[in-house]
Amino acid sequence: MIRQTLALLLDAYRDLNARKLFWITLILSGVFVGAFATVSFDSTGLSFLKWHFEVFNPKVIYNTLFSFVIISVWLTCVATILALISTAGIFPDFVSGGSVDLYLSKPISRARLFLTKYISGLLFVTLQVIVVVIGSFMIFGIRGHQWLPSLLWAIPIVVCFYSYIFAICVFFGVVTRSTIAALLLTLLCWFALAIVDYSEPKILIAKNLYEQMAREYSQEAEHARNELRHAEGSPTASPMTLSRFRDRANESRKKAEDMQAWARIVDVMQGVMYYFKTVTPKTGDTVNLLDRYLLSDAEVTVETDQRRSASPQRVGSTVGDMTAQQKAAFESVNEGVIEIRSRSVAWVIGTSLAFEFVIVLWAGWIFCRRDY
Repeated sequence: MIRQTLALLLDAYRDLNARKLFWITLILSGVFVGAFATVSFDSTGLSFLKWHFEVFNPKVIYNTLFSFVIISVWLTCVATILALISTAGIFPDFVSGGSVDLYLSKPISRARLFLTKYISGLLFVTLQVIVVVIGSFMIFGIRGHQWLPSLLWAIPIVVCFYSYIFAICVFFGVVTRSTIAALLLTLLCWFALAIVDYSEPKILIAKNLYEQMAREYSQEAEHARNELRHAEGSPTASPMTLSRFRDRANESRKKAEDMQAWARIVDVMQGVMYYFKTVTPKTGDTVNLLDRYLLSDAEVTVETDQRRSASPQRVGSTVGDMTAQQKAAFESVNEGVIEIRSRSVAWVIGTSLAFEFVIVLWAGWIFCRRDY
């Protein structure tokens, strides 16, 4: 049984290797890693070849640059698309070209045949990721002066990310028996998941913003009411002064009520998207897990605090309103980032793998029961 499985894996590898995309992707990965090796940092800033740029917190920027260029742009975008193009035809070609008849004539169960083909597709990407991540680990140590064993977490993280997409591709490949249809439908599903992954954190931050603004305006309304009560007890207060304090209190109270209403609406939207993400693959959240190992919560919020100190203040009669808006905006971003980073790995990876298990089980059931 083990010898048969190994023979199937070897046959699948030869088939993928014959398409040349494995080596093309590997060469391009080497180019990306080599390009990243031209960047280094020290205590004063970043260096690119012979140029040096003074930046604030160069270590954070260097690590963020790696996460964006190597992980987000290359491994989880360009290389993933190339891998899908190379592996999307595994099952359509297998079940529609008559080659399955040869395998089914041998004493091999359909379930084992399906799983072997599925694993071979994942091995294609795993080998690519291992090469890129180990190369990046060496560059981090030599050029970035950071020997980070936690960087190796990128291997299982990226493989998990790809497995979600590949499971969908396998399902459509078994159902449609068409490589083009499977690839297009997979890209469409991936695009929909990416929209949800991008939008949900932004809606969460918007909800926090409205809640912060509601609290700020409530405090302003309370402050205006206190001033009004103090002015009413003063015999020197003019009717115009009392009217101004009363208008400020009513205006701030109205704004607080509007912000609370918007917060409730956005909270419902965010809740719907959160529950949708719970039962579907979380591609963006999975990739962002690597940032937890490269950047601490304090390092993530440093840039926000820096922007806050550099924000211009408005002058005139609306200084209080502008200050409240600025404070609420920065606090909502910080709260949103910390809340997203605090989501458990079990929720991010576990529920995504549960979705993948269901999809693969469904595709395997169709494969095993179909007449060829």
